Amino acid sequence: MNLKHLIYTAILSVGLSQPILSEEADAAVGQYIPPEKDSVIEIYKCADKYCGKTICIKDNAYPEKDKDKGVPGTPYLDHNNEDPKLRTRPNLGMTFITGFEYVGEGVYKNGKIYNPRDGKTYCGKFTSLEGGNKLDLKGTLCSISFIGKTNSWVKLSGVNLADPRWDCVNKPKK
Repeated sequence: MNLKHLIYTAILSVGLSQPILSEEADAAVGQYIPPEKDSVIEIYKCADKYCGKTICIKDNAYPEKDKDKGVPGTPYLDHNNEDPKLRTRPNLGMTFITGFEYVGEGVYKNGKIYNPRDGKTYCGKFTSLEGGNKLDLKGTLCSISFIGKTNSWVKLSGVNLADPRWDCVNKPKK
């Protein structure tokens, strides 16, 4: 085999493996329910990385007891954000998972996770398990990566998003 043929074969092999890697990486794409079962998160491809946003929130309104955080009956806002200009943006539709890279074997790393519950941004990774039916999402302090918390999310199923308690980005308004 001459050098030219060897190079051509190598290029062809790499080119043919790309769709397989892309398909494997896209296994995490979908809609998930976190352990609190109070929201639906969509993981999606953003350029060559992976991101996530809140597409539904259950009971998306400040209760009477939270007058100090927001006007009762109005949708939740990003009131804990460290940037005062962002405290009026709605939690519904917010992209809070950004910049994750697929590194193989179901693992996505080097991204950031913003937590609207405390207004902090964390470093993180997530792992797609059970053929994409479960995600283990780990957020860590960026300066001390061994300190963190892992949540397991499951693929959306069996949840009636037509229920009036669910407020969703694409839900028709009555």
